[in-house]
Amino acid sequence: MGYIRKFLPIIALALLLAACSNSESSGTNDGNTDGEEEKVLRLSVPGEIPGLDPTMADNDFSFNMINQVFEGLYRLDKEGNPELALAAAEPEVSEDGKVYTFKIRKDAKWSDGSLVTAEDFEYAWKKAVDPDTAAAYGPQFEEIVANASEILTGDKPADELGVEALDQYTLKVTLENPVPFFKELLTTAIFFPQPAAFVEEQGEEYARDSEHMLFNGPFVLEDWQGTDSSWTFEKNEEYWDKQAVNVDRIEMNVVKDTSTAVNLYKKDQLDRIELTGDYVNEYQDNEEYHTFLTGATSYLKMNQGKDGETTDLANLHIRKAINMAVDKQEMVDTILNNGSIVVNGNVPKGLAENPETGEDFREENGDLVEYDADQAKEQWQLGLEELGKQELEFTLTTSDSGTSKQFAENLKYQLESNLPGLTLNVKSVPPKASISANVNQEYELILTGWNGDYQDPLTYLNLFITDSPGNHTGYSDEEYDRLVLGAKSDLADKPQERWDGLLKAERMLIEDSAVLVPLYQKGSAYLQKDYVKDLITYQVSADNYKWVDIAK
Repeated sequence: MGYIRKFLPIIALALLLAACSNSESSGTNDGNTDGEEEKVLRLSVPGEIPGLDPTMADNDFSFNMINQVFEGLYRLDKEGNPELALAAAEPEVSEDGKVYTFKIRKDAKWSDGSLVTAEDFEYAWKKAVDPDTAAAYGPQFEEIVANASEILTGDKPADELGVEALDQYTLKVTLENPVPFFKELLTTAIFFPQPAAFVEEQGEEYARDSEHMLFNGPFVLEDWQGTDSSWTFEKNEEYWDKQAVNVDRIEMNVVKDTSTAVNLYKKDQLDRIELTGDYVNEYQDNEEYHTFLTGATSYLKMNQGKDGETTDLANLHIRKAINMAVDKQEMVDTILNNGSIVVNGNVPKGLAENPETGEDFREENGDLVEYDADQAKEQWQLGLEELGKQELEFTLTTSDSGTSKQFAENLKYQLESNLPGLTLNVKSVPPKASISANVNQEYELILTGWNGDYQDPLTYLNLFITDSPGNHTGYSDEEYDRLVLGAKSDLADKPQERWDGLLKAERMLIEDSAVLVPLYQKGSAYLQKDYVKDLITYQVSADNYKWVDIAK
């Protein structure tokens, strides 16, 4: 789901400049034989692509890239509502709301010209829930698609998942219970089809580079070798809706430093860039400056232990002390300065409303933790006494992008200043390595975060149920599990009870158990050329480049 998803990751300059200098401005002809000017969009990203297998992806960056080259039964429209994509029409739904029968578009094709079939969906979904696959997003099926929960725990074979290709173009899906946000779920990558025969033929090489992939989305990925600092999206000529795709290609380049991005933007070698810190002050009066409050929340995760082994961070007083010892407002104002806001919970502002009162989830649950240096010291001393120690030393892992490193250094200063006897070592690694450390739980503390997949608090709270592949903290609580799993099972059709259960679950996670240190809800301050139209970003869910246009 920058933030690890969903975990979003937050090179060389000579290579970057060489890649960007192939053409001086957007919209060059560049060899177009029919005489029409090519439309080329140039974007920057914070790091290399961590992975492009829709089944195995586990972070926002990957999902953003995947959404441009793959497609499922639905795609979000420009307003963020699910619209038909590979589904030819709205499905037939049984009277009890549990059985959906979809017809697949007969003009849907993979990039080699082969047909997208119902079998491709059945194959991908069953692969996703197979415990041997260990897909981080496999739990998205849990308590939703029939038998998924038992399959994920190894109690039933994957072949018993409630999905069946009745014929080449007919897909039957059986749910455990009616799910009000099922269409939104189907816009996410874990529910995308996979070309079964091709994937099996590629074996372990599948999705490691563009040569070993097929695509069914608006674009195909060219010249990607898996660890590149640049790659290209080309318009997919086999895409069923190719007439809606306006640009010929999108050139992507890794730019980790804001100053480099600004220089490239000023030279017309990038068409959109993110701004932070002093650059916001410098450009906020520019007519090409824009802001947007995303649904991504950033936080500090603490590893309590795994495989039966516990760490010092399993001590509740130590975790509460770290939670109370951080002045987030200072960090948001001085380091980011991009419209981000302090968040004192896991679920962001503006995501969902109480079904009866209309009150925002974040507002209703309020601040679940606050900065209090004195209380932090008291909790710290209690924790040290329980551990029988006078000092503690931890390593904080972060990505090596500019703002992430600044955040980590600020956290080091604040925590060491407010918690006597603490030594915090900062370990900066490339975004791909930071994601790996997170998902493999090979860290002590780590700067990460999450951006949801759909407009519901569940997409944030579902991560921390026991043994979820997205948990990575060692946290486990039966009551928390019951509340969160109930939100997509027995409470799914009881809106107010479901809402109240999710409110309680978040309080348990942050206020009672201090599993995370919530930091901020990410704002986006950016410069975008005025000729760039319809580059769609959502508060939650992956970016959508399908309709982007260069209109000079």
